[in-house]
Amino acid sequence: MPNGHAAVAFSTLPAEPVLRRWLERLAVLGLLVHALFLSISMAGMQIGLGVSAGSLLLVRLTGRKVWARSALDVPCLLLCGAAVSSLGLATLAGSPPVGWHEATLWRSILSAPIVLSVLELRRWPGEAGQGAPRKLALVALCVWAVASLVPSAVAWVQYATGFDPLYALGLRATAVHAKVPIYQDHYAATGFFHWYQRLAHNLTPPLCVAAAVAVHGKVGPRLRGLLGLSALAAAAAVVLTLSRLAWGALLLSAFLVAAFGSRTRRWAIPLVLAGGVAMALHPGVRVRLAHLAAPGINDDRRAIWSVCASMVKEHPLTGVGWGNLPRRSAALYDALVATYPAPLPRAWCHDSFFSAWAEGGPLLCGALVLFWVLLFRGFWRWSRSAPDELARAAATGGLAALAAMFANSLGHDILYSSEAMYGLGFAVAVAAALARGGEGAALAVGKRGDSAG
Repeated sequence: MPNGHAAVAFSTLPAEPVLRRWLERLAVLGLLVHALFLSISMAGMQIGLGVSAGSLLLVRLTGRKVWARSALDVPCLLLCGAAVSSLGLATLAGSPPVGWHEATLWRSILSAPIVLSVLELRRWPGEAGQGAPRKLALVALCVWAVASLVPSAVAWVQYATGFDPLYALGLRATAVHAKVPIYQDHYAATGFFHWYQRLAHNLTPPLCVAAAVAVHGKVGPRLRGLLGLSALAAAAAVVLTLSRLAWGALLLSAFLVAAFGSRTRRWAIPLVLAGGVAMALHPGVRVRLAHLAAPGINDDRRAIWSVCASMVKEHPLTGVGWGNLPRRSAALYDALVATYPAPLPRAWCHDSFFSAWAEGGPLLCGALVLFWVLLFRGFWRWSRSAPDELARAAATGGLAALAAMFANSLGHDILYSSEAMYGLGFAVAVAAALARGGEGAALAVGKRGDSAG
Protein backbone atom coordinates (compact mmCIF):
# COMPACT_ATOMS: atom_id res chain seq x y z
CA MET A 1 0.00 0.00 0.00
CA PRO A 2 2.67 2.62 0.81
CA ASN A 3 4.26 2.07 -2.57
CA GLY A 4 0.87 2.37 -4.24
CA HIS A 5 0.16 5.62 -2.45
CA ALA A 6 3.55 6.96 -3.53
CA ALA A 7 2.85 6.05 -7.14
CA VAL A 8 -0.53 7.77 -7.03
CA ALA A 9 0.97 10.84 -5.40
CA PHE A 10 3.72 11.00 -8.04
CA SER A 11 1.24 10.63 -10.89
CA THR A 12 -0.76 13.60 -9.60
CA LEU A 13 2.21 15.97 -9.48
CA PRO A 14 1.88 18.90 -11.89
CA ALA A 15 3.94 18.84 -15.09
CA GLU A 16 5.39 22.26 -14.30
CA PRO A 17 8.59 21.01 -12.54
CA VAL A 18 9.31 18.68 -15.46
CA LEU A 19 8.87 21.52 -17.95
CA ARG A 20 11.04 23.75 -15.79
CA ARG A 21 13.85 21.22 -15.73
CA TRP A 22 13.78 20.94 -19.52
CA LEU A 23 13.83 24.73 -19.85
CA GLU A 24 16.80 24.88 -17.49
CA ARG A 25 18.62 22.32 -19.62
CA LEU A 26 17.80 24.34 -22.72
CA ALA A 27 19.28 27.44 -21.06
CA VAL A 28 22.47 25.53 -20.30
CA LEU A 29 22.61 24.19 -23.86
CA GLY A 30 22.28 27.74 -25.19
CA LEU A 31 25.13 28.86 -22.94
CA LEU A 32 27.41 26.08 -24.20
CA VAL A 33 26.53 26.98 -27.81
CA HIS A 34 27.38 30.59 -26.95
CA ALA A 35 30.74 29.48 -25.54
CA LEU A 36 31.41 27.24 -28.55
CA PHE A 37 30.84 29.97 -31.13
CA LEU A 38 32.12 32.91 -29.09
CA SER A 39 35.41 33.11 -30.97
CA ILE A 40 34.11 31.74 -34.28
CA SER A 41 30.69 33.00 -35.34
CA MET A 42 28.76 36.17 -34.55
CA ALA A 43 25.50 34.47 -35.50
CA GLY A 44 26.30 31.37 -33.43
CA MET A 45 27.17 33.27 -30.28
CA GLN A 46 24.02 35.40 -30.57
CA ILE A 47 21.73 32.43 -31.20
CA GLY A 48 23.15 30.57 -28.21
CA LEU A 49 22.75 33.55 -25.91
CA GLY A 50 19.27 34.23 -27.27
CA VAL A 51 18.22 30.66 -26.48
CA SER A 52 19.57 31.06 -22.95
CA ALA A 53 17.82 34.40 -22.41
CA GLY A 54 14.51 33.08 -23.77
CA SER A 55 14.75 29.96 -21.61
CA LEU A 56 15.43 32.06 -18.52
CA LEU A 57 12.33 34.11 -19.26
CA LEU A 58 10.19 30.98 -19.63
CA VAL A 59 11.61 29.51 -16.42
CA ARG A 60 10.67 32.74 -14.66
CA LEU A 61 7.12 32.39 -15.95
CA THR A 62 6.91 29.02 -14.18
CA GLY A 63 7.40 30.85 -10.89
CA ARG A 64 11.09 30.35 -10.23
CA LYS A 65 13.44 33.28 -9.74
CA VAL A 66 16.21 33.19 -12.33
CA TRP A 67 18.20 36.42 -12.01
CA ALA A 68 21.51 35.80 -10.24
CA ARG A 69 22.04 38.97 -8.25
CA SER A 70 25.69 40.00 -8.26
CA ALA A 71 28.11 42.88 -8.60
CA LEU A 72 27.63 42.65 -12.38
CA ASP A 73 24.03 43.87 -12.26
CA VAL A 74 24.27 47.57 -11.39
CA PRO A 75 27.09 48.54 -13.79
CA CYS A 76 25.53 46.68 -16.75
CA LEU A 77 21.98 47.87 -16.12
CA LEU A 78 23.16 51.40 -15.42
CA LEU A 79 25.07 51.64 -18.69
CA CYS A 80 22.17 50.14 -20.67
CA GLY A 81 19.73 52.51 -18.97
CA ALA A 82 21.93 55.49 -19.81
CA ALA A 83 22.15 54.34 -23.44
CA VAL A 84 18.37 54.11 -23.74
CA SER A 85 17.92 57.44 -21.94
CA SER A 86 20.35 59.09 -24.34
CA LEU A 87 18.07 58.11 -27.22
CA GLY A 88 15.14 59.84 -25.57
CA LEU A 89 17.09 62.98 -24.70
CA ALA A 90 18.61 63.19 -28.17
CA THR A 91 15.21 62.73 -29.78
CA LEU A 92 13.85 65.66 -27.77
CA ALA A 93 16.86 67.68 -28.94
CA GLY A 94 16.16 66.87 -32.59
CA SER A 95 18.31 63.74 -33.14
CA PRO A 96 16.01 60.68 -33.25
CA PRO A 97 17.38 57.13 -33.67
CA VAL A 98 18.75 56.43 -37.15
CA GLY A 99 17.78 52.75 -37.05
CA TRP A 100 16.69 49.98 -34.72
CA HIS A 101 19.99 48.09 -35.05
CA GLU A 102 22.08 51.09 -34.01
CA ALA A 103 19.63 51.97 -31.23
CA THR A 104 19.90 48.49 -29.67
CA LEU A 105 23.66 47.94 -29.83
CA TRP A 106 23.65 48.22 -26.01
CA ARG A 107 22.08 44.74 -25.78
CA SER A 108 25.47 43.00 -25.78
CA ILE A 109 26.25 44.70 -22.45
CA LEU A 110 23.59 42.51 -20.83
CA SER A 111 25.39 39.29 -21.77
CA ALA A 112 27.35 39.20 -18.50
CA PRO A 113 24.36 39.01 -16.09
CA ILE A 114 22.52 36.66 -18.48
CA VAL A 115 25.43 34.21 -18.64
CA LEU A 116 25.90 34.35 -14.86
CA SER A 117 22.18 33.71 -14.33
CA VAL A 118 22.38 30.57 -16.46
CA LEU A 119 25.49 29.40 -14.63
CA GLU A 120 23.76 29.76 -11.26
CA LEU A 121 20.40 28.44 -12.45
CA ARG A 122 21.39 24.85 -13.10
CA ARG A 123 21.79 22.29 -10.33
CA TRP A 124 23.40 19.08 -11.56
CA PRO A 125 21.80 15.78 -10.45
CA GLY A 126 23.22 14.51 -7.19
CA GLU A 127 24.99 17.78 -6.34
CA ALA A 128 23.98 20.64 -4.10
CA GLY A 129 25.16 24.02 -2.88
CA GLN A 130 27.46 26.22 -4.86
CA GLY A 131 29.47 23.46 -6.53
CA ALA A 132 27.13 23.04 -9.50
CA PRO A 133 27.45 26.62 -10.85
CA ARG A 134 31.22 26.47 -10.52
CA LYS A 135 31.42 23.14 -12.30
CA LEU A 136 29.25 24.44 -15.13
CA ALA A 137 31.42 27.56 -15.32
CA LEU A 138 34.49 25.38 -15.78
CA VAL A 139 32.71 23.33 -18.45
CA ALA A 140 31.74 26.51 -20.34
CA LEU A 141 35.32 27.79 -20.06
CA CYS A 142 36.61 24.48 -21.42
CA VAL A 143 34.19 24.64 -24.35
CA TRP A 144 35.52 28.11 -25.15
CA ALA A 145 39.11 26.88 -24.75
CA VAL A 146 38.68 24.07 -27.28
CA ALA A 147 36.80 26.23 -29.78
CA SER A 148 39.27 29.13 -29.51
CA LEU A 149 42.05 26.91 -30.85
CA VAL A 150 40.39 27.13 -34.28
CA PRO A 151 40.68 30.92 -34.85
CA SER A 152 44.04 30.87 -33.08
CA ALA A 153 45.33 28.43 -35.70
CA VAL A 154 43.64 30.29 -38.57
CA ALA A 155 45.41 33.47 -37.43
CA TRP A 156 48.80 32.04 -38.42
CA VAL A 157 47.58 31.26 -41.93
CA GLN A 158 46.01 34.69 -42.27
CA TYR A 159 49.16 36.44 -41.11
CA ALA A 160 51.12 34.93 -43.99
CA THR A 161 48.50 34.77 -46.74
CA GLY A 162 45.47 36.89 -45.83
CA PHE A 163 43.26 33.80 -46.10
CA ASP A 164 39.58 34.53 -45.40
CA PRO A 165 37.84 31.30 -44.27
CA LEU A 166 34.33 32.75 -44.56
CA TYR A 167 34.93 33.84 -48.14
CA ALA A 168 36.41 30.42 -48.96
CA LEU A 169 33.28 28.75 -47.56
CA GLY A 170 30.99 31.03 -49.56
CA LEU A 171 29.66 32.75 -46.42
CA ARG A 172 31.02 36.17 -47.36
CA ALA A 173 30.54 37.93 -50.70
CA THR A 174 33.83 39.82 -50.60
CA ALA A 175 37.08 38.57 -49.09
CA VAL A 176 38.46 40.50 -46.11
CA HIS A 177 42.20 41.13 -46.25
CA ALA A 178 43.58 43.27 -43.42
CA LYS A 179 46.77 44.22 -45.22
CA VAL A 180 49.31 46.25 -43.24
CA PRO A 181 50.67 49.09 -45.42
CA ILE A 182 53.91 49.45 -43.46
CA TYR A 183 54.55 45.68 -43.44
CA GLN A 184 54.37 44.48 -47.01
CA ASP A 185 53.20 40.98 -47.92
CA HIS A 186 51.77 40.34 -44.46
CA TYR A 187 48.27 40.65 -43.05
CA ALA A 188 46.68 41.28 -39.69
CA ALA A 189 44.83 38.22 -38.41
CA THR A 190 41.05 38.62 -38.36
CA GLY A 191 39.95 35.07 -37.55
CA PHE A 192 36.32 34.64 -38.57
CA PHE A 193 35.42 38.28 -37.94
CA HIS A 194 35.34 41.39 -40.11
CA TRP A 195 38.46 43.10 -38.80
CA TYR A 196 41.55 42.46 -36.73
CA GLN A 197 40.60 44.52 -33.65
CA ARG A 198 37.46 42.47 -33.24
CA LEU A 199 39.44 39.26 -33.01
CA ALA A 200 41.89 40.77 -30.50
CA HIS A 201 39.13 42.20 -28.30
CA ASN A 202 37.07 39.01 -28.46
CA LEU A 203 39.88 36.66 -27.45
CA THR A 204 41.54 38.77 -24.77
CA PRO A 205 39.01 38.64 -21.88
CA PRO A 206 38.39 34.86 -21.83
CA LEU A 207 42.09 34.08 -22.22
CA CYS A 208 42.76 36.18 -19.10
CA VAL A 209 40.36 34.05 -17.05
CA ALA A 210 41.66 30.81 -18.57
CA ALA A 211 45.27 31.77 -17.83
CA ALA A 212 44.52 32.77 -14.23
CA VAL A 213 42.65 29.53 -13.51
CA ALA A 214 45.39 27.45 -15.15
CA VAL A 215 48.21 29.13 -13.24
CA HIS A 216 46.62 29.73 -9.83
CA GLY A 217 43.41 27.71 -9.62
CA LYS A 218 44.82 24.42 -8.34
CA VAL A 219 42.76 22.47 -10.85
CA GLY A 220 43.54 19.07 -12.34
CA PRO A 221 46.46 18.64 -14.74
CA ARG A 222 44.32 17.99 -17.80
CA LEU A 223 42.18 21.06 -17.17
CA ARG A 224 45.27 23.13 -16.44
CA GLY A 225 46.88 21.95 -19.67
CA LEU A 226 43.82 22.73 -21.80
CA LEU A 227 43.26 26.19 -20.34
CA GLY A 228 46.97 27.04 -20.47
CA LEU A 229 47.31 25.90 -24.07
CA SER A 230 44.24 27.81 -25.21
CA ALA A 231 45.37 30.96 -23.39
CA LEU A 232 48.82 30.82 -25.02
CA ALA A 233 47.35 30.12 -28.46
CA ALA A 234 44.83 32.95 -28.11
CA ALA A 235 47.56 35.32 -26.91
CA ALA A 236 49.65 34.47 -29.97
CA ALA A 237 46.63 35.19 -32.17
CA VAL A 238 46.21 38.58 -30.48
CA VAL A 239 49.84 39.35 -31.30
CA LEU A 240 49.22 38.38 -34.93
CA THR A 241 46.35 40.87 -35.17
CA LEU A 242 49.13 43.49 -35.18
CA SER A 243 46.97 45.75 -33.01
CA ARG A 244 49.37 47.89 -31.00
CA LEU A 245 46.99 48.74 -28.16
CA ALA A 246 45.95 45.09 -27.89
CA TRP A 247 49.60 44.17 -27.31
CA GLY A 248 49.87 46.59 -24.42
CA ALA A 249 46.59 45.39 -22.96
CA LEU A 250 47.75 41.78 -23.25
CA LEU A 251 51.00 42.50 -21.40
CA LEU A 252 49.12 44.45 -18.71
CA SER A 253 46.75 41.55 -18.08
CA ALA A 254 49.62 39.04 -18.11
CA PHE A 255 51.48 40.98 -15.40
CA LEU A 256 48.33 41.15 -13.28
CA VAL A 257 47.84 37.39 -13.52
CA ALA A 258 51.54 36.69 -12.90
CA ALA A 259 51.75 38.95 -9.85
CA PHE A 260 48.75 37.34 -8.16
CA GLY A 261 50.31 34.37 -6.36
CA SER A 262 53.19 34.78 -3.94
CA ARG A 263 54.45 31.25 -4.67
CA THR A 264 54.20 31.54 -8.43
CA ARG A 265 55.33 35.17 -8.73
CA ARG A 266 59.00 34.22 -8.78
CA TRP A 267 58.68 32.29 -12.02
CA ALA A 268 55.50 33.77 -13.51
CA ILE A 269 56.74 37.37 -13.78
CA PRO A 270 60.05 36.38 -15.47
CA LEU A 271 58.01 34.20 -17.82
CA VAL A 272 55.82 37.16 -18.76
CA LEU A 273 58.90 39.31 -19.29
CA ALA A 274 60.34 36.63 -21.55
CA GLY A 275 57.06 36.51 -23.46
CA GLY A 276 57.15 40.30 -23.86
CA VAL A 277 60.70 40.13 -25.22
CA ALA A 278 59.73 37.34 -27.62
CA MET A 279 56.79 39.41 -28.82
CA ALA A 280 59.02 42.44 -29.33
CA LEU A 281 61.38 40.33 -31.46
CA HIS A 282 58.58 39.41 -33.86
CA PRO A 283 59.18 41.21 -37.19
CA GLY A 284 55.62 42.49 -37.42
CA VAL A 285 55.73 43.88 -33.89
CA ARG A 286 59.08 45.56 -34.54
CA VAL A 287 57.82 47.22 -37.71
CA ARG A 288 54.63 48.46 -36.06
CA LEU A 289 56.47 49.82 -33.03
CA ALA A 290 59.14 51.45 -35.19
CA HIS A 291 56.43 53.52 -36.90
CA LEU A 292 54.78 54.77 -33.70
CA ALA A 293 56.37 58.20 -34.08
CA ALA A 294 56.50 58.29 -37.87
CA PRO A 295 55.19 61.53 -39.43
CA GLY A 296 51.48 61.35 -40.16
CA ILE A 297 51.03 57.88 -38.61
CA ASN A 298 48.29 59.15 -36.26
CA ASP A 299 46.77 61.81 -38.52
CA ASP A 300 43.68 59.67 -39.07
CA ARG A 301 42.96 59.66 -35.32
CA ARG A 302 43.42 63.42 -35.13
CA ALA A 303 40.98 63.89 -38.00
CA ILE A 304 38.41 61.62 -36.35
CA TRP A 305 38.82 63.36 -33.00
CA SER A 306 38.32 66.75 -34.62
CA VAL A 307 34.96 65.57 -35.97
CA CYS A 308 33.96 64.17 -32.58
CA ALA A 309 35.00 67.39 -30.85
CA SER A 310 32.71 69.31 -33.19
CA MET A 311 29.86 66.91 -32.42
CA VAL A 312 30.36 67.42 -28.68
CA LYS A 313 30.45 71.19 -29.18
CA GLU A 314 27.14 71.09 -31.05
CA HIS A 315 25.42 68.74 -28.55
CA PRO A 316 27.28 69.17 -25.24
CA LEU A 317 24.53 68.00 -22.86
CA THR A 318 22.33 65.54 -24.75
CA GLY A 319 24.65 64.11 -27.41
CA VAL A 320 23.23 62.75 -30.64
CA GLY A 321 21.85 59.52 -29.15
CA TRP A 322 23.26 56.05 -28.67
CA GLY A 323 24.40 54.49 -31.95
CA ASN A 324 23.69 57.64 -33.99
CA LEU A 325 27.20 59.10 -34.28
CA PRO A 326 28.35 57.46 -37.56
CA ARG A 327 25.42 58.83 -39.55
CA ARG A 328 24.98 62.11 -37.68
CA SER A 329 28.66 62.99 -38.23
CA ALA A 330 28.67 62.34 -42.00
CA ALA A 331 28.18 66.01 -42.88
CA LEU A 332 31.02 67.05 -40.57
CA TYR A 333 33.35 64.53 -42.15
CA ASP A 334 32.55 65.99 -45.56
CA ALA A 335 33.12 69.52 -44.29
CA LEU A 336 36.14 69.10 -42.00
CA VAL A 337 38.22 66.23 -43.36
CA ALA A 338 37.11 65.93 -46.98
CA THR A 339 40.69 66.52 -48.13
CA TYR A 340 42.19 63.76 -45.98
CA PRO A 341 44.34 61.63 -48.34
CA ALA A 342 42.97 58.23 -47.27
CA PRO A 343 39.43 57.00 -46.51
CA LEU A 344 38.50 57.40 -42.86
CA PRO A 345 36.35 54.91 -40.92
CA ARG A 346 33.26 57.04 -40.36
CA ALA A 347 32.21 55.27 -37.21
CA TRP A 348 32.75 56.40 -33.63
CA CYS A 349 35.54 58.36 -31.92
CA HIS A 350 38.12 55.58 -31.36
CA ASP A 351 37.84 56.30 -27.64
CA SER A 352 34.93 54.90 -25.65
CA PHE A 353 34.65 57.85 -23.27
CA PHE A 354 34.80 60.36 -26.12
CA SER A 355 32.15 58.41 -28.04
CA ALA A 356 29.95 58.18 -24.94
CA TRP A 357 30.06 61.96 -24.44
CA ALA A 358 29.35 62.60 -28.12
CA GLU A 359 26.33 60.28 -28.09
CA GLY A 360 24.94 60.75 -24.59
CA GLY A 361 26.59 63.75 -23.00
CA PRO A 362 27.66 63.67 -19.34
CA LEU A 363 24.90 61.15 -18.49
CA LEU A 364 26.25 58.37 -20.74
CA CYS A 365 29.88 59.24 -20.08
CA GLY A 366 29.30 59.16 -16.32
CA ALA A 367 27.51 55.83 -16.60
CA LEU A 368 30.51 54.44 -18.50
CA VAL A 369 32.87 55.62 -15.75
CA LEU A 370 30.70 53.92 -13.14
CA PHE A 371 30.50 50.79 -15.30
CA TRP A 372 34.25 50.28 -15.04
CA VAL A 373 34.59 51.45 -11.44
CA LEU A 374 31.83 49.18 -10.12
CA LEU A 375 33.05 46.13 -12.04
CA PHE A 376 36.61 46.61 -10.79
CA ARG A 377 35.33 47.07 -7.24
CA GLY A 378 33.20 43.94 -7.43
CA PHE A 379 36.04 41.70 -8.56
CA TRP A 380 38.46 43.30 -6.12
CA ARG A 381 36.10 42.45 -3.27
CA TRP A 382 35.71 38.90 -4.53
CA SER A 383 39.49 38.53 -4.67
CA ARG A 384 39.77 39.69 -1.05
CA SER A 385 37.00 37.45 0.28
CA ALA A 386 37.62 34.37 -1.89
CA PRO A 387 37.16 31.09 0.03
CA ASP A 388 39.74 29.09 -1.94
CA GLU A 389 42.44 29.22 -4.62
CA LEU A 390 40.01 28.72 -7.50
CA ALA A 391 37.87 31.65 -6.39
CA ARG A 392 40.90 33.92 -5.98
CA ALA A 393 42.31 32.87 -9.33
CA ALA A 394 38.99 33.54 -11.07
CA ALA A 395 38.66 36.95 -9.43
CA THR A 396 42.19 37.78 -10.57
CA GLY A 397 41.34 36.63 -14.09
CA GLY A 398 38.27 38.87 -14.02
CA LEU A 399 40.36 41.84 -12.91
CA ALA A 400 42.91 41.14 -15.65
CA ALA A 401 40.15 40.91 -18.28
CA LEU A 402 38.67 44.22 -17.12
CA ALA A 403 42.07 45.92 -17.09
CA ALA A 404 42.85 44.73 -20.61
CA MET A 405 39.51 45.81 -22.04
CA PHE A 406 39.59 49.14 -20.24
CA ALA A 407 42.96 49.79 -21.86
CA ASN A 408 41.58 48.77 -25.25
CA SER A 409 38.59 51.07 -24.76
CA LEU A 410 40.90 54.09 -24.63
CA GLY A 411 41.74 53.66 -28.31
CA HIS A 412 38.81 51.68 -29.69
CA ASP A 413 35.02 51.73 -29.52
CA ILE A 414 34.50 48.35 -27.87
CA LEU A 415 30.97 49.20 -26.65
CA TYR A 416 29.67 49.07 -30.22
CA SER A 417 31.52 45.85 -31.12
CA SER A 418 29.37 42.87 -30.17
CA GLU A 419 32.36 40.54 -30.56
CA ALA A 420 34.23 42.52 -27.90
CA MET A 421 31.34 42.91 -25.45
CA TYR A 422 30.23 39.29 -25.73
CA GLY A 423 33.82 38.22 -25.07
CA LEU A 424 34.02 40.49 -22.02
CA GLY A 425 30.58 39.46 -20.78
CA PHE A 426 31.36 35.75 -21.01
CA ALA A 427 34.71 36.20 -19.26
CA VAL A 428 33.45 38.24 -16.30
CA ALA A 429 30.39 36.00 -15.86
CA VAL A 430 32.49 32.82 -15.73
CA ALA A 431 34.96 34.54 -13.40
CA ALA A 432 32.11 35.75 -11.17
CA ALA A 433 30.55 32.26 -10.95
CA LEU A 434 33.90 30.82 -9.90
CA ALA A 435 34.79 33.70 -7.57
CA ARG A 436 31.44 33.59 -5.76
CA GLY A 437 32.27 30.08 -4.50
CA GLY A 438 31.01 28.89 -1.18
CA GLU A 439 29.95 25.72 0.54
CA GLY A 440 30.17 23.45 -2.49
CA ALA A 441 33.55 24.60 -3.75
CA ALA A 442 35.07 21.14 -3.36
CA LEU A 443 32.59 19.73 -5.85
CA ALA A 444 34.11 21.86 -8.60
CA VAL A 445 37.77 21.06 -8.08
CA GLY A 446 37.96 18.00 -5.91
CA LYS A 447 40.14 17.61 -2.85
CA ARG A 448 43.39 18.13 -4.75
CA GLY A 449 41.96 19.46 -8.00
CA ASP A 450 41.95 15.97 -9.57
CA SER A 451 38.25 15.70 -10.34
CA ALA A 452 38.27 18.82 -12.46
CA GLY A 453 40.86 17.35 -14.77
